[in-house]
Amino acid sequence: MKEGTDYDLLEFALEVLGVVGFRRSEQAVATLSQFLRSVGNRELQHPEHLSGWGDSLSKYRGPHTLISKAIKVLSGLRYLETRAVTDVLLWAAAHSEESVRKSATEGLRTLAKYNLSVFYGTEDDSRQGMGAAPQIAVLNTLESKESEFLIENLSAVLTLLEGLLSTSMESARWSSTAVTLTRAVTPAEGEIPSVRRRSLDLLKRIYGLAETKSQKLAVIRTLNAATRAESRSAVDKDYAEMIATNAQEVLGVFAQIAEREPDLQIVQKIEHDSYWIHYHSPSGEVRSAALAVKAIIDANAEYAIYKVLVGFEGIFSDWSDSRREGSYSVAGQDRRVEDAKAMASRIPDDGFDVWKQRVLTFAQTESNDMATFPVFYEFLAEVAGLHPDFALNLLASESERLSRFLIPLLRGVWDGSKRSELLPLMETWIQNASLSNTSPLYACAKLFLSTKTVDMDVLERILVKAVELKDPHVMRQVASVGIARSTDSDQREELKNLFLSALDELTKLRNANWVSDIWYRKEVKEAVAEFSMSERQRVLNNLRFLPLIDYQAEDVLAVIARREPADVVDFLCARVYKSDEMAKAEAENDGDRYEELPYQFHSLNEPLAANPAMVVQKVLDWYRRDSSLFLYRGAKLLQLVFPEFPEAFQASLVRLIRTAGGPELEFVSNVLRAYNGQSFILPVARQLIQALSPESELVNEVEIALQSTGVVSGEYGMSEAYERKRLEVLDWLQDPHERVRAFAAKYIADLEAMRDAERRRADESITLRKFEYGEE
Repeated sequence: MKEGTDYDLLEFALEVLGVVGFRRSEQAVATLSQFLRSVGNRELQHPEHLSGWGDSLSKYRGPHTLISKAIKVLSGLRYLETRAVTDVLLWAAAHSEESVRKSATEGLRTLAKYNLSVFYGTEDDSRQGMGAAPQIAVLNTLESKESEFLIENLSAVLTLLEGLLSTSMESARWSSTAVTLTRAVTPAEGEIPSVRRRSLDLLKRIYGLAETKSQKLAVIRTLNAATRAESRSAVDKDYAEMIATNAQEVLGVFAQIAEREPDLQIVQKIEHDSYWIHYHSPSGEVRSAALAVKAIIDANAEYAIYKVLVGFEGIFSDWSDSRREGSYSVAGQDRRVEDAKAMASRIPDDGFDVWKQRVLTFAQTESNDMATFPVFYEFLAEVAGLHPDFALNLLASESERLSRFLIPLLRGVWDGSKRSELLPLMETWIQNASLSNTSPLYACAKLFLSTKTVDMDVLERILVKAVELKDPHVMRQVASVGIARSTDSDQREELKNLFLSALDELTKLRNANWVSDIWYRKEVKEAVAEFSMSERQRVLNNLRFLPLIDYQAEDVLAVIARREPADVVDFLCARVYKSDEMAKAEAENDGDRYEELPYQFHSLNEPLAANPAMVVQKVLDWYRRDSSLFLYRGAKLLQLVFPEFPEAFQASLVRLIRTAGGPELEFVSNVLRAYNGQSFILPVARQLIQALSPESELVNEVEIALQSTGVVSGEYGMSEAYERKRLEVLDWLQDPHERVRAFAAKYIADLEAMRDAERRRADESITLRKFEYGEE
């Protein structure tokens, strides 16, 4: 393993080590550690028959695959060499490859959590319990680390500490027929209280080392884990006292943070977590400690303002009342908006400089979801309407720091009396926009989704600049405005043309993601429905670059399908027969998946299924041009359009069988295979058997289509499925057509043989499993 490069031999060596490694655990862990650190630099060798896989081979049989397998073997030795395994997993958790980090993190989580069988031993006393020895070893390892290491590996360290603070333990016991999961509370005995206390001390130390907001919030979340009591099991007095003691210690830390921490988002998190500790704890001492934290936070006047404007996790109710009511409440958004508007009107009283600093501070709140800020958005729009000069100052001097919140400020000024002063600023942004800073350009475009009027000149200049920069993000916003506002009667034609111009530019960039930005607005469907045939074709030309057809794209395609269903069928066939390789590559580079067709249609099948003869003919035309992989292309498309195999679709297939030749019969047999042997294909299969010569290879294709079972369950699932299929065709033995009777006799005999073979296999499998588990 130390220097080998043959992938299969290395994989086999890992499997052997997984079986016998416990015999020399120290050497095994050392070998695995060296292997993990070196295999990424080796040029692995593969069997010759896999040479055609090219670069994609490394995704499934590369160094990272072997590293993940090695981590699994390493985890199996965690109770024998705990400290060494901890060190190796901490190293792997910082790996550059995501799959390796994921495997290592799962290994760390398993390592730190208490296992019922390991803690107490097995029920048959074949192994004695280790108590909290593994957790103590993990904790000793963490406590020995330098401060720099703890911060650099914070996520992995917190994963371990959360496991050490777990309030439950589990184990699994396997038999030949079942897995029994056992769960119990982590008892307040032995070294456990000490482990929890030391873990909290280490978390306090780490919080003092944390430098960023995200690091501090992560530590607070882990601290909060120490306060959670197991609610699904009965607990004793010692356990309750242990959790209460830990909760009071955590609340004491929260109080210190609330007093000293200037970052209001962190104060908000402290309030939120303290409330829930208060809500869930039966201990009067714990609730008193939580109320002490609340008193400190309530005295923070600046936080009170922040909570109204941004408080997505803020608690607005009376804590004692909420516990009695059994739920907690936050101030309704309408009430918060009213308070925010009142604050906006009082800005001159506090001073514009004070509020400028507040706005800039609140805007630094970290969130990936802009739905976090609805009240803040309304507040900024109100500020811009009441104090346009203040808003213009913010836009001119702080556009970069307020990049996420430019739109409400722009909207408020645009719809007010200072539009003429805003326009030069917008023009400057448009002229100076660069690929490194398109936020103002994006905001200027999106602004017009909600303003009272639309300035076509500004939008056209934004589009010209976006085309110059080749920025699809801004182009999509221009397209969204064009189609969303195209129902405005006075600018209908200009807005439609703007949308189509932006759409054509997006098509040149092979980008169709505008659909996900705007699909939900009813104006989109209304506008597409009113497009001419050529204009709808331009939409289809763009949508062929979608990485996948989701329900958002389906809604737009369904509108087109109600008017030009044949064009939509051609569009879908082109996706499966002439898929865009560049679109695939771009989707993979962006971390997205590419799918020619979805698993199922949600709305598109309805308008297409209204004309089955046309759909069948279109797919048949493509089949005649290229019959390769038809089961995964055209046949899959027909199954999506006609998932329930309606009578009109059956009639179209039967018509083909009766009037066409060999290629059409092959086409129908492949279509039947796409339905996984569902019983509703039997009438068409019967007609096909009548038309086929008994010597035809297609007879075997029909038999395969009928034999398909889909998903089965249970030990005898396959055997029972074959019996059901036998019963479905018994009446074929009396069919007036000789070919059908002959096919049925052979098919039923084959089913009976497979049914009996599957039953014997299941019996043998059960017997063997019982032997392995020592059961009678």
